[in-house]
Amino acid sequence: MFWILPHGVKRYPQAWSWACGPTPNLRKRNYTASYPMYLKSKVTITQILDAAQRSFVSNNYNDITMAAIAQEANITKGAIYHHFESKEDLFLQMMVRYLNGIQVLLGQAVDETLGGPREQLSRLTTAFLEQPLEDQRVIQLVRRDANRFTDGTRQTLIAAYQEALPNQIEAIIAEGIANGQIKGGDARLIAWQHVAIVEVYLSNYARQKFNTPEAMAKYLTSVFFDGVGMESS
Repeated sequence: MFWILPHGVKRYPQAWSWACGPTPNLRKRNYTASYPMYLKSKVTITQILDAAQRSFVSNNYNDITMAAIAQEANITKGAIYHHFESKEDLFLQMMVRYLNGIQVLLGQAVDETLGGPREQLSRLTTAFLEQPLEDQRVIQLVRRDANRFTDGTRQTLIAAYQEALPNQIEAIIAEGIANGQIKGGDARLIAWQHVAIVEVYLSNYARQKFNTPEAMAKYLTSVFFDGVGMESS
């Protein structure tokens, strides 16, 4: 899910389109001098969203100002307000861009995986853990900040989160239950258990215990399916 444009866009092309609109067709004969301004606007939006992501991951929501994000993005505060109505609007669009990208990334990982639910969940988890730690921690902002927003913003944020992660895991679990590969239960609750296990390991300490994201994912998948207890003799 991969372009070679500014940070964030390389990994999340669908999010680029969501935030900035479709890229004009350069082969059309009505290409005009307005296109450089269009491209500049897209790059500016990406700068702002990237700076916002770094800021919100590193600081408490209430401690962040639009002026600080502008400084981080190396643009004027007026440029931010030209594209985003408020800090809440900027936070939401930053989160939706990230979550849309993760949804595509994990979906592709599952689609390219042969095998049953164990293999699919292991590959999905590996794909997520292969992302930079800062990017992984963006997903924790949903739990940290969702309840501070109005109903509309909160619902949009939670819906994007659910589509990006729990719903994809739930689909794998539900298929496993239907095929007899996972013992019966509520697929949604089981999916949330998997999410909780992975979130515990989103730390520098956990990363030091494993040589690779794949090794960590394999361990987490084993804990999820097999537990941590010793078999009784």
